[in-house]
Amino acid sequence: MSETGESFRDVQERLRASFPELGVQEVERLAAVTRLCSFSKAEWVCMEGDGSAVTFWLVSGHVELLKGSVSGKNTVLHVVRAGHFLDLYGVFGGGTAFLSARALTPCVVLAMDNRVFRALLAENIGLAQRVMQALAMRQRMFINKIAVSQGKISVRRRVAGWLLHKARVEKTPVLDDVMTREVLAGLLGLSRESLSRQLSRFVQEGLIRLERRTIVIVDEEALRRCLLEN
Repeated sequence: MSETGESFRDVQERLRASFPELGVQEVERLAAVTRLCSFSKAEWVCMEGDGSAVTFWLVSGHVELLKGSVSGKNTVLHVVRAGHFLDLYGVFGGGTAFLSARALTPCVVLAMDNRVFRALLAENIGLAQRVMQALAMRQRMFINKIAVSQGKISVRRRVAGWLLHKARVEKTPVLDDVMTREVLAGLLGLSRESLSRQLSRFVQEGLIRLERRTIVIVDEEALRRCLLEN
């Protein structure tokens, strides 16, 4: 990790762009206790169990969220894109990082002091609602992850659901393939071989097209029908 060296005014501008709910004085308060940090690909942003005094907001790049197990194996829970929080657990007094976060690509984050950010949540209803929405989305994501891990969702439905979700979030049928097949397989609770076979089947059926570093959705309606299959 390294600080980007941007000025206080630059940090203010980043915060203002990321959190339009904040007023001028609120931005100044938060900027005074915020660092803008950069991470190289594969570098750890935070480690599960470490002391957590800051909340991370992803400015650019992609970061994978992981959860450890007693076996020592990390499970990929989610891949965060720019414009989202990493781990919100520390904001509410957890004291330690609940998840690990590792950069999938070079990335930049805002590291905001938990105490000041928490105080702003109590004062600014717009910001509080936004954080609640983020928490609700994470809850939904983790519930889906549990269903996947219990084998209640077929491989076909998992892959189709991920493609449709990514297209909806990015507002385009041409999806940047920034994740390795290994990372994506872990995210979906699949083996790399199972993921590759399913993507190949979708290509053969004319639902998608695989190009260099991109996945192109050709037939969105057919992918949606996959979600209704058993």
